[in-house]
Amino acid sequence: MKAIEINHITKKFGSRTIIRDFSLDIHQGEFVAIVGKSGCGKSTLLNMIGLLETIETGEVKIYNQAIPNINSATATKLRRHTINYLFQSYALISDMTVKDNLLLALEYVKISKKEKLDKIQQVLQKLEIDTLLNDKINTLSGGEQQRVAVARTILKPGDIILADEPTGALDPKLADIAFEFIRELRDTDNKTIVLVTHNVEQAKQADRLIDLSELNELVQ
Repeated sequence: MKAIEINHITKKFGSRTIIRDFSLDIHQGEFVAIVGKSGCGKSTLLNMIGLLETIETGEVKIYNQAIPNINSATATKLRRHTINYLFQSYALISDMTVKDNLLLALEYVKISKKEKLDKIQQVLQKLEIDTLLNDKINTLSGGEQQRVAVARTILKPGDIILADEPTGALDPKLADIAFEFIRELRDTDNKTIVLVTHNVEQAKQADRLIDLSELNELVQ
């Protein structure tokens, strides 16, 4: 089953074409790594797949649903329930605690609050940040915030994970731990993962590697 279909999309910023007539199919349970030099459109492509950026021409389909308007009710529902984001910028709510940020990730999961807190505690322990449960995000270091963002991705339901440099702010040991968690979501839950990374070792572990710098469809 195709989880993501990208059909002949083009993206411009002003007069500059970043992506031209680009197509790609990604199947359910597939792990795809997107690499390429800075400025070749990796994060832009991820944002278009995630229904966060408009496209000039072409279409993106999620589970065979065409999304002509990223502000539509269909797009909102897919972002809420199907697509799970792990951003370079973390996208956490800075004046809320770690606990409250992660409870938001479980907002639509029908289990008790105690069960939610137990799940949160288990994930935080494995990421070595369980002592930060009641700390506000704006008091954490960049690496700590990145681990909270990884925890949110692990906890939040959604069959598609879009990850943009998910371990860039972590030391090698913690980066390996966090990446292993993300990969396990594919191995154990058959989640579809699209990873943008400069980390060669992480990219090598994907089922498929796409170098945007080398594709004729992308123009610098």
